[in-house]
Amino acid sequence: MLAAAYRTHGTDVLLNPPKVTSEYRVKLARWAEKTGASYTEVAAKFGYVGIQQIMAWRKIYRQKGPNGLLSITKGRKPSMDNKKRLKKKNIRKKASKTTDQQRIKELEDENQELRIKLEASKLLASMKQ
Repeated sequence: MLAAAYRTHGTDVLLNPPKVTSEYRVKLARWAEKTGASYTEVAAKFGYVGIQQIMAWRKIYRQKGPNGLLSITKGRKPSMDNKKRLKKKNIRKKASKTTDQQRIKELEDENQELRIKLEASKLLASMKQ
């Protein structure tokens, strides 16, 4: 398949592969379905050698038509929407504030306890004299 694309388009197909847009997908899938072309023939005509993508585009074109290919967005779907992401971030901030406040309270209590012990030890030392 790569060889067929190379024969038709030369080194350009390797160094500068075609820019894949929604219109490009529709054009490629429409032509491939209309002519019943093999993946090698598609690669030779369009200079695109991604077999898996071509298979997926043809399947989408058969099932949903051109609109199915026009609605494809690039990249992976986010696992968490923005509202959930912000909520989770705010919970973490609140939790860290709470733990910071708890730690401050613990240190203040420990400080108070040490002051009392120090005063008690001074009082005992003065009584012994």
